[in-house]
Amino acid sequence: MIFQKGHRSIMSTLFTMQAINLYDSIQIKSVRSLLSGKVVFSSPQEIVFQYGENSFLFVYRFGSIVFFGLSNEEIDREISKVKATLGPGVGSPTTETYQVVIGDSGNRVEFEYVELKKLTIEQLRLAAVSVAQSAGVEYFEMMTDRLLYETSRLMEKLSRVGSVPLQTRPILKIIGSIAATRQNIISNMSILDPPEETWKSKELEKLHRELQANFDIDVRFKTLDRKLTLIQDNLEILSGLVTSRRSTLLETMIVCLIILEIVLLLWRPSQ
Repeated sequence: MIFQKGHRSIMSTLFTMQAINLYDSIQIKSVRSLLSGKVVFSSPQEIVFQYGENSFLFVYRFGSIVFFGLSNEEIDREISKVKATLGPGVGSPTTETYQVVIGDSGNRVEFEYVELKKLTIEQLRLAAVSVAQSAGVEYFEMMTDRLLYETSRLMEKLSRVGSVPLQTRPILKIIGSIAATRQNIISNMSILDPPEETWKSKELEKLHRELQANFDIDVRFKTLDRKLTLIQDNLEILSGLVTSRRSTLLETMIVCLIILEIVLLLWRPSQ
């Protein structure tokens, strides 16, 4: 295959890497005997299956699955197996596609592709985890934007009406969603933890760093965390106002009952 790079053409082999975020999280042991590929790597965070000389499938605990060198029929077949056991998954799965080029020059990370001098499982794992994380972060970005929209509506109503509702259930429900989202990110995605291979090789560490920068993983994670913090701060303000209003209403009712009791006591002797 001829691959265009800058103003020159080189003979290269081009592969497509596809990621889909199907679930909030996946128990790695639940898919170990489920898929038909040969297990070539496994850890609590990730499992890698090999289907052919240059075809692999990567499953990550944070809910993403990455396909490399598999046909559309093979991808559909393996996804069907996963869904049949783990359920249909999230309502709106997010995806990410990236090209892997095997060329003559050294490792090179570009916006639409990564060029590798040699195809190794270590390098593929670094590319796959970045592509998987990008799809996973996009899923949480969508969730966070929806929560941000809901809280913005509540804050807008507060500024327009000048009062808050007495019901705390809707606010507590959103606070719970935020806490669950943060928990999923912290416990499953491990966005800021580099794979172990990067500790042993400067070349792999450089490749991992450049891939992470290409997908803006660190920046997007920090933006996501700031949005969640903003949402939680706003909801805590609203929750405090609702609690205060209910307390004031309760105190008012108690005062009214005391006044009513005094009136009744004063009224009875005159009968």
